[in-house]
Amino acid sequence: MAKGKVVGLGLSVLDEAYLVDDFEIHAVRTRFHARRVAPGGMVSNAIVQAAELGVAGHLLTMLGNDADGDFIAKQLRSHGVVTRGVVRSKTQPTTVSVVLVDRRSKDRRFLVPDRRKIEAQCPDFDLSSIDSSTVLLVDGHFPKQAMRAVRRARECGAVVVADFHTPRPDCMKLLPFVDYPIVSREFGTAWQKRSPRQAIRALHEQYGGSPVVTLGEKGAVGLVEGRLTEIPAARVRVRDTTGAGDAFHGAFAAGLCLGYSAEQSLHLASRAAAKCCTEFGATARPLRSSEISVRPAGCARK
Repeated sequence: MAKGKVVGLGLSVLDEAYLVDDFEIHAVRTRFHARRVAPGGMVSNAIVQAAELGVAGHLLTMLGNDADGDFIAKQLRSHGVVTRGVVRSKTQPTTVSVVLVDRRSKDRRFLVPDRRKIEAQCPDFDLSSIDSSTVLLVDGHFPKQAMRAVRRARECGAVVVADFHTPRPDCMKLLPFVDYPIVSREFGTAWQKRSPRQAIRALHEQYGGSPVVTLGEKGAVGLVEGRLTEIPAARVRVRDTTGAGDAFHGAFAAGLCLGYSAEQSLHLASRAAAKCCTEFGATARPLRSSEISVRPAGCARK
């Protein structure tokens, strides 16, 4: 059945993104051609995409009680994201992430802090937004909080979607509670050197659910109603791939909320990821509700 809102629990940071000439290691300096400062982070970007598709998007994360935190919260609300569940810390500053994007190769480099201690010290999130009308999205950050959330989701009948890039122990502990683990190709490679299809089968056998592996420019492959299904990527002129995976997860969760089937939600997610790549910045060009049909022909409620 259709759900009412997407609740994202995970990473939200201030992204400082630079479009640079190259990543030459020996170079003392390199030129940048564009700079963008905006909210970033896996779940934060995903919730922006969900909200832009007309779904109520709630964010559970921690920001500093500082100017950067104020900026992020204001920008998120401008996209329609509900920020009542955001914890503002008086002791921990808002996390800043630096993203370098090679304008020719489109390769990326990230400069990020070690957040493990910050996340471990975070006070409990208010989980009252998670109910039977919820699609919960977790990214493995704030692991103790995420475990509380997925357990609550299981108890109240909410759907859980996961965005895992690597098979960290904290992420693997969450998998038994996840309905749709959407993992990267690198996840399968790191996890017992499995191919995408092998990873899908192994994840399903060990943890249940309907796993999906994203394959970048090759789209995605997932277990849909018991069968492996390939989801092609839309062909676009790529400027920056930052945030494409986040857009994929956010649009997939939004599709479930709108009453799309899992397969239709994956196609919607592929469109969102492709559009994200056409502009510089993770949330600079989200797929919007005006660009889709709320209920495509033949769409059946799950």
